[in-house]
Amino acid sequence: HASAHTHCNHHHGHQHHMHAETSLLTSFLLSRCRPGSLYHSILCERDSRRIAYFTCLNFGFMLVQAFYGWVSGSLGLLSDTVHMFFDCLALVIGLGAAVASKWPTSPEMPFGWGKLNVLAGFGNGIFLMLVSVEFVWEAVEGIMEGTELRHVEELLVVSTLGFLVNMVGLFAFGHAHHGHDHGHDHSHGHGNENMHGIYLHVAADAGGSLAVILSTILTLWKPWYLWDPLATIVIAILIFLAAVPLVRDSGGKLLLVIPDDLEYGLKNALQELSGLRGVTGYAVPRFWVEDDKKILGVIHVFCARAADPEDVRERVVTYFLQLNMHVVVQVEKEGEGRCWCGGG
Repeated sequence: HASAHTHCNHHHGHQHHMHAETSLLTSFLLSRCRPGSLYHSILCERDSRRIAYFTCLNFGFMLVQAFYGWVSGSLGLLSDTVHMFFDCLALVIGLGAAVASKWPTSPEMPFGWGKLNVLAGFGNGIFLMLVSVEFVWEAVEGIMEGTELRHVEELLVVSTLGFLVNMVGLFAFGHAHHGHDHGHDHSHGHGNENMHGIYLHVAADAGGSLAVILSTILTLWKPWYLWDPLATIVIAILIFLAAVPLVRDSGGKLLLVIPDDLEYGLKNALQELSGLRGVTGYAVPRFWVEDDKKILGVIHVFCARAADPEDVRERVVTYFLQLNMHVVVQVEKEGEGRCWCGGG
């Protein structure tokens, strides 16, 4: 499977390949786009394409809901419209991160823009936690005030439609959720946190719609003012619990924490380093992980007085490369004073 860059840069050369992979709508839109334009860069990547399509669907439904709420005078529908607007905003931020993360490296950004996906996922996770707290706050207010559901039939129709829209989103972004949970060893680490954050947003929306559907059906069956706030609190707790792993994982990546599955291999590699010919020890090992699970690092190595430092450096660099670690190595002969890195 060719890289996204290959598809984008050689769109005309691989036109038949693109058509095999994309829908008729995407192929039609791509044929109308200028290669290299913003629209083209959105459409030629699967993740950004799906976010863009779902954002359009979500925004369209939001306008319909706003109109219906305004005509019927339903405050519930209007407040849900405001909530949907913030969801669309989160989707646009996710789309921006998905596109920008594919930008090439530059002197200002030597490691590229890949971390934007992680940052967007972290931001979405925090936002979901705040949304769940707000849900609980509203539910508690509803319990204290004893407010009953009004416009029950209208709410049922609109929330059922909203639920169906979100089911489309869950189906579209389901691969990202699977990739986040089970794909830590997969090679396609692109945009996991960002796509997982968007998946959770859509799941939270679907949960909100489901809470309204259940509470309206229960209210029609047996009127009781607590149905709505209780359903809302349950959904809010589920949203919060789902957001915690996303915030933890993406926060760890932003802080350059070495994942557990890589830490063991890294410790072994450092232990065996001293066994290389000419190496007597090392200091100041600094390692971090790139988005595609590639380990980068810097290390200060001490070599024997009789050894050739350049020969030792090449041997150490090759050793790390065989373990898929790209390491900058500073070599110094034993007992030659303190090095610039403070390890000597």
